[in-house]
Amino acid sequence: MTIDAITAGSPAATSTTAGTGLQGSKDEFLKLFMAQLQHQDPFAPTSGADMVAQLAQLSSVEQAKQTNSQLAELAASQASAASAGLSSLIGRECDAAVGGFSIDGKGGTPPPLEIASTAATKGAAIVITDADGKELRRIAIPDGSTHTSLAWDGNDASGKPLPAGSYAMTVDPGSTTSTINAQWQGRLDAVELTTSGPRLRMGGVLLSPGDIRTIGATTTTVNGKEK
Repeated sequence: MTIDAITAGSPAATSTTAGTGLQGSKDEFLKLFMAQLQHQDPFAPTSGADMVAQLAQLSSVEQAKQTNSQLAELAASQASAASAGLSSLIGRECDAAVGGFSIDGKGGTPPPLEIASTAATKGAAIVITDADGKELRRIAIPDGSTHTSLAWDGNDASGKPLPAGSYAMTVDPGSTTSTINAQWQGRLDAVELTTSGPRLRMGGVLLSPGDIRTIGATTTTVNGKEK
């Protein structure tokens, strides 16, 4: 909205800044509108058509703000429903692609890693890095294998447990001539609702739902044995 003939000493002159978009409230808009009427040139007053256009702008702004609010509520509702739907995965045996994961410091052993390659591996390794990309642990994949299982104890190269935080796991193929696929394999124990979105607990790690590749049957534990 353009304000005509407002002097530098006018209170309204300091109440607005350019590019505020939808941040201004209806009250602020009306204050500016009244200031325009009070300070307009009596010999060249603002036309009725211009005033109607400005009021129409106010209506558009209010409608846009209401739409944004309703969209935010809808998105929150959908996110809540999606999180609730993830509860059906608890107790199921799943495979999850390695990549980014989190540790929350609550303990637990990371699930085993299933390694598969169409050609015999040579000099390959699983590499764990922190959020800054610093290498913390390197676990060698046995040379000559095409399918093997590896265990990681959740410790760094010095044997210390990794603290709570975000980490990443990648595969260094070494001299292997084919692509090496690595997956977590284990039972999903819980759905954790974090500030970064829902995470699935598999053993001692938290994984993104998007990393799940296969979903198996539900398993239960009776007297320490899975059934």
